[in-house]
Amino acid sequence: MNFEALKSKLTTALKDKNFGFVLKGSISTVITLGTVQALRFISGVVIGRFYGAEASGKLTLVITVMAILTIIGNFGIKDALQKLIPESNVKHNQATTTKYYLLGLKNIFLIWFVVGSIFWFLAPVLCKAWNAPELLSFFRISILFVLPTILGDYNYFSLRAALKINTANISILIPSVIRIVILIVVTIYFFNIDNPIYLHWATLSILPFLFSIYPIYKNFFKSDRIVEHTYIPKSAEIYRLAIPMLLTYSAFMINNYADVFMLKFYNVSTAAVGVYKTANNISMLTATLLVALNTTVQPKITQLYYQSELDEVRKVSQKSTKLIFWLSLPITLLLIFIAKPIMSIYGKEFMIGAFSLAVLSIGQLFNTACGPVAQLLNGIGFHKQFTIISIIGAIINIVINLILIPLYGINGAAIASTISIFSWNIIGSFFIKKKLGFYIAFIPFKK
Repeated sequence: MNFEALKSKLTTALKDKNFGFVLKGSISTVITLGTVQALRFISGVVIGRFYGAEASGKLTLVITVMAILTIIGNFGIKDALQKLIPESNVKHNQATTTKYYLLGLKNIFLIWFVVGSIFWFLAPVLCKAWNAPELLSFFRISILFVLPTILGDYNYFSLRAALKINTANISILIPSVIRIVILIVVTIYFFNIDNPIYLHWATLSILPFLFSIYPIYKNFFKSDRIVEHTYIPKSAEIYRLAIPMLLTYSAFMINNYADVFMLKFYNVSTAAVGVYKTANNISMLTATLLVALNTTVQPKITQLYYQSELDEVRKVSQKSTKLIFWLSLPITLLLIFIAKPIMSIYGKEFMIGAFSLAVLSIGQLFNTACGPVAQLLNGIGFHKQFTIISIIGAIINIVINLILIPLYGINGAAIASTISIFSWNIIGSFFIKKKLGFYIAFIPFKK
């Protein structure tokens, strides 16, 4: 395709009011997430080269624990607000939207306290199961940093739900820039084998929250609108959506972190776990465009659905899927065919993860071809059904991990994760067809 033809297609896409909004927001997010991913790639190379696979593995285990606590601590509330905020803006007013935000915030503080207190006592059990007693203090300190992580995520997704895309993007971009600068400085002048963990706490946990405070104030609390009537939301409304979404994200949590837990369960070394997670992180480059689009497309889909514009929902979803697949394909092919040289950038000990990188990249490409399955179902009220789909995918992941990890180690974990991605995407695609009458998946070269 020549440049003029491409330019013409882009111009036509931008003229479509709804898809044009998604495309513009996605371009902004792609630039942001692409930059963030590039900076994290550089950070990973620095950690791999100067700190080694063992330190990378320790960081992986700490991040895994924090990610799980963050998902449980959020309790699906930020995801519930992805539906409630745009719905409130359509049905009610800005003041009601702000009340939803505050109510969600209040519940998050309470849940974090309960979850953190329970994990304080469970941390020694986990360290014993992983044969990693040296991580106990790191796990317990991480509880404190989980709160700003949750709040940063909550603010980021609240801004996106309010369609403040660029503002939300800035709040995650600046901390990533600061992190790489500090990492290089401390590596040169204040080297400590645990620097990567300390930096994760200081930058990726605290800074995104701090940089989101003013945008939240400006967009949710500083309003010139005169409101005569305000609907009073109730916690039950939030939890009605949040609990199924928590179950959904718990299933995703299993899909994303079961491999790490099970690799350690089978006594795979911390260094090998670090190599595997590095390969997994690199494979996510394929999904960067999908993630960027999904965070923009869900509130727009929700808005269109509640305005009874189902045909627009179909068009936005299908166009988005097609665009993201073609943009992701070159990245995937690159990751597959030069997986070994890419892994070698981190150091020789990381080269054993080349096969895992190739397999995981294939899974992510399939993910892009199926489109925003989760975002569509969660955004229009089928969150309970998608929870079941996610649980099926998680069960498949666990079963295949149990079979393949003892035989093939990290490569077995990569195969299990990829098969799981195929499974829940296929089931979700057929469910969308059954309920809405159309597919959003894209099959290349099909006439």
